Amino acid sequence: MRRAASTSEACLAAALAALLVLAGCGREPDRIEQLHVFGSLAELKLRGAPPAAAQAALAEISATLNQREREWHAWQDSDLTRINAAFARGETAEAPDSVVALLRRSQALSANSDGLFDPAIGGLIAAWGFHTSSFPVMSPVPRDAELQAWREQRPRVTEVRIEGNRLSAPNPRTQLDFDAIAEGAAAEEVLATLRRHGLAHALVNLGGDVVALVPPGKAPWQVSLRDPFGGVLGGVPLGDGEALFTSGNYNKFRNSDAGARQPHILDPRTAHPARGAAAVVVLHADPVLADAAASALFVAGPAGFEAVARRMGLGCALMVTDENEMLVTVAMAARLQLLRDPVPLGPPLDLGPACVAVPAR
Repeated sequence: MRRAASTSEACLAAALAALLVLAGCGREPDRIEQLHVFGSLAELKLRGAPPAAAQAALAEISATLNQREREWHAWQDSDLTRINAAFARGETAEAPDSVVALLRRSQALSANSDGLFDPAIGGLIAAWGFHTSSFPVMSPVPRDAELQAWREQRPRVTEVRIEGNRLSAPNPRTQLDFDAIAEGAAAEEVLATLRRHGLAHALVNLGGDVVALVPPGKAPWQVSLRDPFGGVLGGVPLGDGEALFTSGNYNKFRNSDAGARQPHILDPRTAHPARGAAAVVVLHADPVLADAAASALFVAGPAGFEAVARRMGLGCALMVTDENEMLVTVAMAARLQLLRDPVPLGPPLDLGPACVAVPAR
């Protein structure tokens, strides 16, 4: 990962090469800042922001995101790699507050997703060659015996013990990798920083995942969804405090011997790349939950879409399968403006009228 570095102010001229494409410039002057963080491009779009407040907020955000990289990086030297090394030796490790907080959130979300979201699988991610910033991955696939051994001794994030700021894991295969939740947690911090500096009109894109701030009386931001089969799938309006998070098979992947695309999102049940989904979108007021849920739904695939959405309390969710079929909730369908129509896998699922639903128990 590269250290975050601020760039010049400019009006957004083209969409980022990510799952979401941002809408064009508004009537008010916009300040655009770009940061390289978590291995991808982050972009902050501030509308009508006082220069002094914007500068102070951006400096704080840059410093915070750099600090989180030093704490959360899964394969370059960081607090997390130090903790994982201690786990492999059967030892306890001191963790910074941010890692403890991420771990607590992850344990609850993993339990709510029935283990489909599980940041304890970092060793499996490394075995598949996905601890890299270069895609597609060209390294050999893990041997069947290696994957079988991993399945038989599968680590679980819910088993990691927290005693104050000291962590321990009974299973030495436990290797934490917060990639599937880090951008949600970072987005939460970014929004809090913007609000603290009095900035109430912003669109934040962290590697293709978007969160919004909209002041009273202003129109929602319009974002576009990248079509996993090329082009733009459609558009969605984002209101104040809303987060739109995605998982897909098109940016981080490897190709099988048969030429099939294998996504970086792994299924802990099989120890193989998840199958069935091409893209998943989750809209929610909690960016951390939205981030984790997008990964859990991708792993669940079409067969598990409804059960996981209900279990995690998702009112607004969408899946496009690798067969160009679509599963969507009623509340998401009401927001969505499609530019093309994937084949529907049944009518929209009625999980409630709002994007924040009551989780199933």
